[in-house]
Amino acid sequence: MERSPRPSPLAAALAAVLVTDVLGRVLLLRRPDGRWELPSAAVRPAEAPAAAAVRALAEVCGVAAGTVRPAGVFEEAAEDGAEAARRHVFALSAHAPGALDRLVLPRHATHAWFFTDNLPGVSPAAVRFLRAHAPARPHLPRPQWLATTPRAWLCTAAVVTAPDGRLLMVRSRVREPDRRPDAGRWKFPGGVLDTHEDSPTGAARELREETGLDRPPGPLLAVVWQHPAPGADHPIVQFFHDFGTADPAVVRLGCPDGEITDWAWFRPDEELDAAAGPARGYAARQALAARASGRTATGAHPPGPFEDPR
Repeated sequence: MERSPRPSPLAAALAAVLVTDVLGRVLLLRRPDGRWELPSAAVRPAEAPAAAAVRALAEVCGVAAGTVRPAGVFEEAAEDGAEAARRHVFALSAHAPGALDRLVLPRHATHAWFFTDNLPGVSPAAVRFLRAHAPARPHLPRPQWLATTPRAWLCTAAVVTAPDGRLLMVRSRVREPDRRPDAGRWKFPGGVLDTHEDSPTGAARELREETGLDRPPGPLLAVVWQHPAPGADHPIVQFFHDFGTADPAVVRLGCPDGEITDWAWFRPDEELDAAAGPARGYAARQALAARASGRTATGAHPPGPFEDPR
């Protein structure tokens, strides 16, 4: 039996509704900031959470529900300036696929139905709860199964160091308006893999396009996974390849198409964290440790702001 987490004294009480259709898909609403969530509303003083859940369906979906049944409780940590939230979840089954497709959404951008093994950018706490409490995916015909299998951004990066251990980083031209959280930050030479392109080939191409360095790819140093971000909806799997050492005093760096505007070399410590963000600093140290040990590192980015690989 799963135990509910101990509530934080600062956590706001919310009532949420786990709505599922006959295929076992979960109804999620997309907020204006890109994050997906269950239909929810704050529990008012002296209001029962079940009553708040029924009210939430009416207020955020325009759906009238008579009763809902308890499903569980989970707590979301505070992020991006928002307060922590303790969600009391209640279940409701839709009658058929598409039965609730015509929703009135005064607070959300859109809605969609998802299997729990292919969730978009919901919080990690919501992922754990939904996978534990929502129905299992049924056996589907192959075309429908292929259309609903999980997706991920496949990305690659080139690790180049100076003789003194500093890392080569690049900075992209910022287009206006660019609302990405890490717009203007330093990143590894790299990006999203092209179709039919493996990660060593993609890393060599990105390094050549973004720095002018044309060299063969070396060993795979690290594979890092990143949780789906608001507005992205898919996780990132990034491959880091070793491209050896280059002397900053000798190499000439450039980018023919002007997409990259700056190049710099950073120590893989607090200096890199400040310039590129702690997640990229973490990945850099994982890659350099793998170079020293000869063993590929695998793992996930520590929790933190989304960092776009483009």
